[in-house]
Amino acid sequence: MTRGASLSRSLLANRWAFVPVIMLSTVVAAAVLVVLFAVNERGATAAEPDYYRKGAAWDDWKRQLALNGVLRWVVTPSIVPSTSATGLARLELTVADRHGMPIEGAVVRADVIPILDGDARVTLTLTHDGSGRYSAELPLRIGGQWEIRSTIEWRGNRFCDRVRRTVEFRLMRSDRSER
Repeated sequence: MTRGASLSRSLLANRWAFVPVIMLSTVVAAAVLVVLFAVNERGATAAEPDYYRKGAAWDDWKRQLALNGVLRWVVTPSIVPSTSATGLARLELTVADRHGMPIEGAVVRADVIPILDGDARVTLTLTHDGSGRYSAELPLRIGGQWEIRSTIEWRGNRFCDRVRRTVEFRLMRSDRSER
């Protein structure tokens, strides 16, 4: 018997020794694939910007919530079709004081975050449209749930609000006619 034949015969006789190696290799390959799929998906690694600073300023945020309760301003966000670009959206905020009187001439900023893609966060400065309405164009076309974080500054007071809205982009007549 040759040396090669005896080696192959001993490998066949001890083939059970390869089972743990094959199983461990399969588990490692599956784990690598799962991690690659999770990390490469758009929005999978989205994180709150400067989260440490927000955590360190927790007491300030609680004071702001208390001030919001004293001011009791009413902020009503709505996402409507854009008037300038077909298929896009426009953020409109209506701001009123506790008595329902419109707040005119405030500085209004908003962070708009599509929950499906947190990396697509947009920070907007809204323009005053009159009678307590403020608006800005949204350069996003991502459907689903959005979080709108608004900050209103007026006469030395600051009001912060967070709300979630569901947005659906439907084909408009001009979109359908182009197809």
